[in-house]
Order: sequence, then structure tokens, then C-alpha cells
Amino acid sequence: MLDKTRYDDKLALGRAIDLARGLKPADHIIRNVSILDVFSGEFILSDLVLADGRIVAIGQGYHSKTEADGTGQFAVPGFIDAHVHIESSLMTPARFQEAVLPTGTTTVLWDPHEIANVKGSAGIEWALAASDKLLLDIFVMVPSCVPSTSPQFELESPGAELYAADLRKFRTHPRVLGLAEMMNVPGLLHKDSDVLQKLLDFQSMRLDGHCPGLSGKDLNAYAVAGICTCHESTTAAEAKEKMSKGIHTLIREGSCAKDAHQLLPLLNAYTSANIAFCSDDRNPLDIEEAGHINCIINMALAMDIAPEVAFRSASYAAAKIYGLADRGALAPAYLADFNLIRPIKGLWKNGFAIDVVYKRGKAVEADQLFKVFSPKLGAQTKNLNLDRPTPLSFKMPASEPTHRVRIIDVIPHQILTHVEKLEIQTFDSGLKEDLARDILKICVFERHHNTGRVGLGFVRGFGIRHGAIATSINHDAHNIIAVGSSDELLNRAVNKLIDIDGGIVVVHEDGRFETLALPIGGLMTDDNPKAVAESLRRLKALTVAAGCVLDEPFLQLSFLALPVIPSLKITDRGLVDVDAFRKVSVICESV
Repeated sequence: MLDKTRYDDKLALGRAIDLARGLKPADHIIRNVSILDVFSGEFILSDLVLADGRIVAIGQGYHSKTEADGTGQFAVPGFIDAHVHIESSLMTPARFQEAVLPTGTTTVLWDPHEIANVKGSAGIEWALAASDKLLLDIFVMVPSCVPSTSPQFELESPGAELYAADLRKFRTHPRVLGLAEMMNVPGLLHKDSDVLQKLLDFQSMRLDGHCPGLSGKDLNAYAVAGICTCHESTTAAEAKEKMSKGIHTLIREGSCAKDAHQLLPLLNAYTSANIAFCSDDRNPLDIEEAGHINCIINMALAMDIAPEVAFRSASYAAAKIYGLADRGALAPAYLADFNLIRPIKGLWKNGFAIDVVYKRGKAVEADQLFKVFSPKLGAQTKNLNLDRPTPLSFKMPASEPTHRVRIIDVIPHQILTHVEKLEIQTFDSGLKEDLARDILKICVFERHHNTGRVGLGFVRGFGIRHGAIATSINHDAHNIIAVGSSDELLNRAVNKLIDIDGGIVVVHEDGRFETLALPIGGLMTDDNPKAVAESLRRLKALTVAAGCVLDEPFLQLSFLALPVIPSLKITDRGLVDVDAFRKVSVICESV
């Protein structure tokens, strides 16, 4: 954890004292600015005095080398993203900071379990190296569940498996704050030996949670293990019960999972120190069009939540939850990470505009960001290690004219799913999609070890009638997942994905296609945010042309392979009934 005050020696400490007393000129002063006091919950009109990357004083009567007039502006602490998978931005950390720093986010807590599922310990080492010495402060929570389920259940096939012994070496890294989301809830509740060892190894640090729908005695057991947060609540009642058990709520507004409207009513002056904000998985197109953590704040303001409360939760709460005592407030000794903002048309209900983002006392300039490059991710190897499929690879043998089958029913803006059981027809001795009822084939191909495993099933909710989508982003094992309106189009999409060695592909039955290559693990690119956003814009446009009705089809598709989120999911090993925590057949068993 970070202390509020860190001085190298007596000389540095003495200088800070002299600056605070006004005996030496500060580096910069912003005069006549309304400063959010997160401790009293009010804005105070005063001068903000900066030196050596810190706030050294609040008050009048100071002098400095430079100054600015803050009349009409409000100073709020830099926003903190309390839980993010940077890989889901499709960008490296260096490019990610280009997207989020201008939106006022100055600190993030990264769980790099996407790259860890692909590359194991080497992925975590890359994450720490790639996020070092950036302007954006990136702290790391060590992935707790690689894979997301205990390997003995054989529900999924990641590129690597990480056990307690693999993770211990990361505990002493200065930017590691603890253990990331404990998704393996059954493993914890049933006292899996390796799960318990991970919790014990990191028990002096922060332990993040991931427990959708958990309640009652099982929630008590989850909390007694030391879990301190959860970002998976989708209703206010669920979040409130977790908070009552000491599990802080992280309100999430990602590109796919959008919970802010349901959870923001919980936010008030009392809870604003215990509820933080997070993006979890948010792509650069959504960041460009709607923002990052500032998006959640604007939603809160539109709901008439007081700005003092919303901005406090966006900064101070996360800092307190994760032991970052050097940020999250505007007061002497705190880092000078803050935003100068103003309400749109003078009313907070309309949202706010950012005039300047300050990082360690200096205004953020665009040219500081795009000149940064990322290290390479180990030796260059293929991301997609599998044989090319043919249309026959997607055939689902069937013996009767019709069969009652299990269907994954998508819930828009959620990563939860429903289970449907419907009759579908066979054709040429195989189960066939039913476009009239929006029942499409969905498949997962194992891509790390060339095992040849393929999971096949059905999904409803995409609306695609004339095309297919394929991607190597497949939470959390990151195999290939595809959905489409015919076996031929599925085959074309998967083979096009193999051609670009990972990324996102959309094909249309008229021959059109769009691609976004993600050469880093099949997950990320070092291209700039605008280029990635433009690629996503073209990909989405083609999904619409193919009939897709989902706002965010790519992440919605990716999460259909995550076997720890209820209720029905699909992996390379087949359909998974998450509630029963077991594999099930596509065709319903006879009663």
C-alpha cells in the first residue's frame, strides 16, 4: 500500500514544509478555483498550490513560478478505475493511456488475467513491464483464476494454468496491490486447496471478488475469506447485501455489462466512501464516444446525485478501498492528480466538461502520450495454433427429425444469460439454425495447443441473418468463438481470423468482410485509440448490415464462453450449466 507522504530525506521533507508555509515559491498556483474537499463533502473556493508533483497547500497568500486563473472552474481529484482489464480495450497500456487520461482517469487497477490466460506468468510479467513508467498510474492485481475454474473440472482450455506457487513472486512488486477477482466461487466455498493457498498468500493485501448472484450463507463464507470488493452486482438489492457483509461495491459501466443505472441509486453521502467506479471491459470506441469513468459520473449527475458525492466516489473511495493513501483527495501531501472541470451550461445535471487534466502537478499534453511504445511479448509465435476448419467442422449430428435443445439466451447489456429449451429441426442429419426464430449456431475452437477440440451449440439474441462474427477474444480462456447464420459463413469467418492470426472478423454473405488484427496474444494492438475505434466502427457497421441487433456484439459474444457467469455458457469442451457447474449436452436428455 502507498503512504500519503513519501519524502526521500530530511532535505525533501524540509522543502515541503517551507513550501507549505509560503517561505519558498511553489511551482504552480491555480487561483480562485472551487476545490472539492472529499473529507467534508463540499467545494471550497480557494487557491490550489502545487510543487514537486504534490499539493503543498490550499489557501491564499502564496507565490509561485507560474499561475493560472481558475475562476468558474472546479478542481476534483483524478478519477480511479477500480477494476479494468486493459486487454479488453484491445490496446496495450501505452495506447490505453492515450484513450483514458484525457477523460480524467489518472489511476487504474488492472487485472491482466486475459493475457495471463494466454501466456501464463510471462503474460503477467509483460503486463508489469508494459505498464511501467507511463504517465497513467497502473497498479496490478495478480490474476487469481487462470483458468477461471478449477482445472480438474475440465470446463475450459486456456493457454496456461497458474497455481499459488506461480503467483507468490509477484507479491513484492511495488505496483502489485493484491489478488484479482476470485471468480472460482465454488472452489472457495468447497475449500479447494490451491484456492485457499492463494487467499492465504495474499491475505495481507487486497482481495478482489467476483460473485454474481451470491447471497445468504454462501456470501458470508465468501466474505469471511477476506474478499473486499465485487463488481458483478446487477441489482441494487444484490449490491446492498454485499456491502452489508463488508464487500465494497464497484459500479461497472463497460461496453457490454452496464450496471450503473441499476446501482447508482445506492450512492449517497454516506456510501460514497465505500462505492467506487470501474469500467471492467470497455473498448476505445465507447471511450471516444461516451467516456471512461467520467461516463459513470455523468450518469450519476443526470440522476441528481450531488457532484460532491459522485466525484468523491470516483476518486476517494477507490483510493481508500485499495490503500492508495497518496491520492484520491485534494489536500497537502497528496499527489497533484486532478481535473479542472466545469458543469455544462452551468448545471451539473447536464454533465461536466474537462478543461485540463493534471498529472503530478503538470497539465497532460497529447504529445506526452503517443510517443510511448510497448515492450514485445516474448518470442514471436503464432497466436492461433489450430488446423483450418471446413464447413463440416460445424455440423452437429442428429438422429431425429426434430430435437429439443438447450439454447443460450443473450441478455443485452449483461454478461448473464438465460437458458431456453426449444424444438429445432434437423437437416441432412444435422441440427440446423433457425433464422426465423433468431436461433444461430455458436462455436468455440481451442486455439492454444492444437487439441482439435470444438464446442458447438445454439444462441439466441444476436439477430444475425446474413453473416458471421469470429474473434480470438473469448473470456477467459481466449480461444476462438464465432456465431453466424450458416455453417459456410462460420467457416469463412474462422478461416479469415486464422489468416490475420487473431483479432476480430465480420463477414457478410455478399462477400464483404472487415477485420481488426490483434497481434499481441490475439488480444491487443499497439495501434492508437482512434485507429482502433475506427476499425470497431467499420466492424459494427457490417454486423448491422448482417442483421445484428446488439449494441456491443463482440464483447457480448466473448463473454458467452465464461463458465463462471450464470446461466448457460459454451467453451471448447461444450455447453456448461454454470448454476450446476457441469457440462451438459446440446440435445436435452430424455425425461
